[in-house]
Amino acid sequence: MNTTKKHLTLILLGMIIILPIFTTSCFKKGSEDPFLSMYTRKARVTGEWQIQALTWDIKSDDEVNELLTVTNITDNTTWDRTIRIVGTDSVKELKGRVLEGRNEIIFYNDGRFTQTLEYEYDEVTNDITNEDIIITTTTKVQESMKGTWNFLNNIDDYKNKERLALVIQNTQSKTFVYELIESDEDEETPVPILASTYASSQAYANGEYSTIWTLRMLKNKQIIMDQDVESFKVVTVNSLGNSYTEVGYKTQTLVPKP
Repeated sequence: MNTTKKHLTLILLGMIIILPIFTTSCFKKGSEDPFLSMYTRKARVTGEWQIQALTWDIKSDDEVNELLTVTNITDNTTWDRTIRIVGTDSVKELKGRVLEGRNEIIFYNDGRFTQTLEYEYDEVTNDITNEDIIITTTTKVQESMKGTWNFLNNIDDYKNKERLALVIQNTQSKTFVYELIESDEDEETPVPILASTYASSQAYANGEYSTIWTLRMLKNKQIIMDQDVESFKVVTVNSLGNSYTEVGYKTQTLVPKP
């Protein structure tokens, strides 16, 4: 009897010592989370990640057209985008690739984050005046943002630390358009020529621009995050403003960067 009591006492002492280690942050929050993890949720988010897969399905409505834009990244290599003008037969399909090593999100332990994405796509057309001349237009896009990240508390029907808030402080975008003109009459191998460049940069006050992601799965080796999109934006270029709305969803899968 004394031996049994001794064993029970040891078991209880062990539970008292171990249970505080597994805080509520280690238990399941998202619908596809593991039931229990040795790592806290902050430890599971912190680190360098690459976007393994991504789908953005956005319907935008401006003063002229209503567009449905679907963007995908597959296997961290393939990029594609389909743009439809709602109510018409107009469809534009773009297929390209993510540049190796230029697709990352870094969540720092001190609450900062940075994101970089570079991709390119080709469009092949014939010259309007001479069908024997083939024009290959290669568009290279560089996008980046930085800001801060934090967990949200149990608001509405969401659990504590089930959602991630990204407060964006700065965004930058650069686009380089190259043209390669080929014909059967070429005596030398043609080379691409830089036809045009575009650049934009936006800075935001703290809390002015933020996005909220639901962490459907948060593992030490994988994150699946979803976002419902419903926004109103105003873009001003050369003192001329244009407003539009966006409705849809975004989902992306992150894996540790090699």
